[in-house]
Amino acid sequence: MENFRAIRRVLWITMGLNLIAAAVKLIVGYWTGSLSLLADGFDSVFDAASNVIGLVGVFLAARPADEDHPYGHRKAETMTALIISSLLFLTTWELIKSAVGRVRDPSLIQAEVNAWSFGALIVSIVVHMIVVWYELRAGRRLQSDVLVADALHTRADIFVSLSVMGGLIAVRLGYPLADPILALGISLVIAKIGVDIVRESSPTLMDQVVVPADQVKQIALSVPGVVSSHRVRSRGHEGAVYADLHLRVDPGMSTEQAHAIAHEVQRRVRERRPDVQDVVIHVEPAGSISEEKGWGDMAVKLRQLADGLGVGVHDVWAYEVSDSAGYLVEVHLEADGALPLREAHALASSLEKRARAEVPHLAELTTHIEPRGQLTQALDSDLEESHVSQVVQQVINEILNAQACHQVQVRRSDGGWAVSLHCHLPGEMPLVEAHRIGTRLEARLRERIAGLERVVIHTEPWEG
Repeated sequence: MENFRAIRRVLWITMGLNLIAAAVKLIVGYWTGSLSLLADGFDSVFDAASNVIGLVGVFLAARPADEDHPYGHRKAETMTALIISSLLFLTTWELIKSAVGRVRDPSLIQAEVNAWSFGALIVSIVVHMIVVWYELRAGRRLQSDVLVADALHTRADIFVSLSVMGGLIAVRLGYPLADPILALGISLVIAKIGVDIVRESSPTLMDQVVVPADQVKQIALSVPGVVSSHRVRSRGHEGAVYADLHLRVDPGMSTEQAHAIAHEVQRRVRERRPDVQDVVIHVEPAGSISEEKGWGDMAVKLRQLADGLGVGVHDVWAYEVSDSAGYLVEVHLEADGALPLREAHALASSLEKRARAEVPHLAELTTHIEPRGQLTQALDSDLEESHVSQVVQQVINEILNAQACHQVQVRRSDGGWAVSLHCHLPGEMPLVEAHRIGTRLEARLRERIAGLERVVIHTEPWEG
């Protein structure tokens, strides 16, 4: 906002100076009857009018972003610069038309040339030189399209005044045709300035790249955890740039960590490029699971599928089936503890269904559902498998009943015993209560089985 105030202050000052130059030339032009001097005076009036247009454009550009203009109104300033260029083309047309008319009918060249004529032109040239220096310097410092365009417009008026002065000298020396011929040449210079303004303003309206993509990629890759970056785009004004990019990170990374990395990339981009107002980052996993990859990639894929269902995954174990039919995988799912068991089990079932469809070499998936934030401890042991199986069944009978659990499996792993089982519980039971029963089963099993490393209890609704 302070930037726009500074731009408006410059426009008010330059408008006052342009009005002074216009008044001097118009008064002397009417007094001496010099048509070229009057035309130059009206051109200075156009300068003041362009200042007014610039003030209106800057006022619109300073308005904050709203629902209909989420990226702000900064392009209004660029559109104002194009309007100023149209005034240059209008001035060019009037000069050419007037010059051609005088060439075809030299009798139209009638003017009294005296010291006042040259004095008015000198005052105009000095004033315009001050305006150009002040406005162009401020425009580049404030990165303002409208100030730069207006300064170039005013610089064109210096050439107009010089051509008028040259024409008056030629008329005084007896060469009246020199006035319109010089006016034709200067009109082409003014048209060139208008084309330059259009060329400099169009990239903003056409959303041309503002920040090189390679520079943004280099900044992104400097952040630890970023594997690669692509689809880098930028647009906007030099003082108000908007950028977006895609980041690839480790697919096994947590959502919180990926968000932290994206936030750091955003911070570094804005630190290196202060003109960037906003950076939108899309984070995606680097690579994907393939048929040749092992169970470690299965764990990554399971976490991705769980994220899509709004549940968390921790403690993933996999056992290769002896006949190479695939892997038996066990995972712990974390869901909202207030969910009914029926809904929590539906999430687990959805995960199992999607996993069987999308994860290669998955023979079986067993899930343990628990409220978020609860983990289990691991122990070591050395017992016979048949004895462990008997103890598991005894614990089930004590807490539930013999028919409540099925698919009871006991395995020996490198760290100790691993037990998994499926248990039926009432479907309307809250997940917290279902997990409490599962926790009692697990605690009792750990009391009775020495060296029990893992317990995976899959609770599912029983409507019978």
